Amino acid sequence: MIDKKSPIPVYYQLKSIIEKDIKSGKLKPGDSIKTEMEYCEEFGISRMTVRQALKELENDGLILRERGRGSFVSHLKIEQEGLMSFTEMAKIKNMVPSTIIVSFDSIKIEEIAEKLNLNPEDDIYELVRIRNADNIPVAVEKAYLPVRMVQDFNTKDLTGSLYKILTEDYGITILSSKTSFSAVMASKELKEQLKITEDMPLLKLENLYYSPKLVYYEISYYRSDYFKITVNLNK
Repeated sequence: MIDKKSPIPVYYQLKSIIEKDIKSGKLKPGDSIKTEMEYCEEFGISRMTVRQALKELENDGLILRERGRGSFVSHLKIEQEGLMSFTEMAKIKNMVPSTIIVSFDSIKIEEIAEKLNLNPEDDIYELVRIRNADNIPVAVEKAYLPVRMVQDFNTKDLTGSLYKILTEDYGITILSSKTSFSAVMASKELKEQLKITEDMPLLKLENLYYSPKLVYYEISYYRSDYFKITVNLNK
């Protein structure tokens, strides 16, 4: 209940009540929450107070507010902050990671060879995977590794963390990455792989991974409704 005599602002008390319902699972992703008027009547508070609480929840990414439709509980977002594998990111959010291997081939592509500082005739492994969190496809990853660096890569279990395989099987520890990201619209193929029915912007990440020398190149496409990146900048 809301205590109007408390030094804690009323809007913050309402926000905490709704947030508790979301985090406890009482309100699940996609569920609609009560209207502004319903909260006003239930707690005897002003509409302005309710709006401030809902705005705070929206800013925190816990709800989505759609004009003419109401407010809905947001999907839990996987967050990348620093150098983390997809497996680590999913587990931090208490989500179960899984992988579907789309393809695995040895290729020769000049553009990719340039990214990896290789000769055009060098063989490169191309691994395309769909990454799931709680059985929901949230990302498509395309990883490119020099064959001469990981010659028997095809014998490994490629459904898990590449970081782990590189460390445990090849003694290569990823220490840093150079990342660029941009927003792109989902292609027909990506829509099918990510089970998207409507037009949706995806977050495209391009990563070069180092150990400290360059190890591999990866292009990833993440669903923007399930993923966010936190970047720490220091002067």
